[in-house]
Amino acid sequence: MAGLAIAYSGQSGGGSWNIVFTEFTSRDFPRSFENSAGFGRSQTGALIQSGPRYQQKYSWTIDCMVNSFVAVALMELYTQWDKDRAGGKSVAVGITDATFGPTVMGQATFTTAPTFTYASPRKTIVSFGLMGV
Repeated sequence: MAGLAIAYSGQSGGGSWNIVFTEFTSRDFPRSFENSAGFGRSQTGALIQSGPRYQQKYSWTIDCMVNSFVAVALMELYTQWDKDRAGGKSVAVGITDATFGPTVMGQATFTTAPTFTYASPRKTIVSFGLMGV
């Protein structure tokens, strides 16, 4: 598994970040589909499709061990992203996912704020969620 990177440039005078995640805590791939499409049957037995009229978006669940300074950078990135969001700015992080299959590049937004768990004096476990936009 190669890794996943997110990038963000603050719009309210903040900095810019490019953070790479490679040491995942689970064997599960972080990328999955939104799973908003469905199929069913009508009372007469006809097939009925449901869901949005666009290709399903990707969803990422990242749970990764990082150096403590990377965790601090993620906290700074999220704080700036949230400040921009609260100010009505258009907020999306760039994402490059080379964890499985062809590399996926695009934009995403946070769906779950990062949480930080102490692992050792030099390592922190970070967990957060993203959804493609």
